[in-house]
Amino acid sequence: MKSLLTCLVLSCSWFVPMPSLATEKDKSALVANDSLGGVKLSQKPDAVAKLIGEPASKGKEVQWEATGDWVEEWSYPALGLKINMGATSKGGAKTVLSISATAPCKLATARGIKIGSALADVSKAYKDAESKEGAEPGKTFVAGSIYGGVIFSLKDGKVTDIFIGAGAE
Repeated sequence: MKSLLTCLVLSCSWFVPMPSLATEKDKSALVANDSLGGVKLSQKPDAVAKLIGEPASKGKEVQWEATGDWVEEWSYPALGLKINMGATSKGGAKTVLSISATAPCKLATARGIKIGSALADVSKAYKDAESKEGAEPGKTFVAGSIYGGVIFSLKDGKVTDIFIGAGAE
């Protein structure tokens, strides 16, 4: 009887959905190579400069305690962009850690969304990667995960900000 019960439990558990952790990883993978105007995470500074030019300013290199990375903010005010470039050691080789866009940015994500796009367009473009974790209906749309993805801020049903990267640790 005990072995029959064990078999029944094991066979039934095959039909029970697994926790959403794997799903969140899958969603993050869907947007892992997303970009904004071709700029994407882990890109080297020379590739970024080739795509959008040199930044108007570079901030002081500071260590982020949450990650241990040494981060320098590159600012492109005319493009409405801020890019955090990071390295594992002070003065080390940097790559893109995160990308933030606001008006007057005209660059689009790899799926065609830009500042001013309608929420309906965001929902359609990122339906396969939408996450409810960290999202506020009508205010933010999270594609992938807040731990690595694309986060759209919204006002009156339109995109006002785009963030690519890890919004939480």
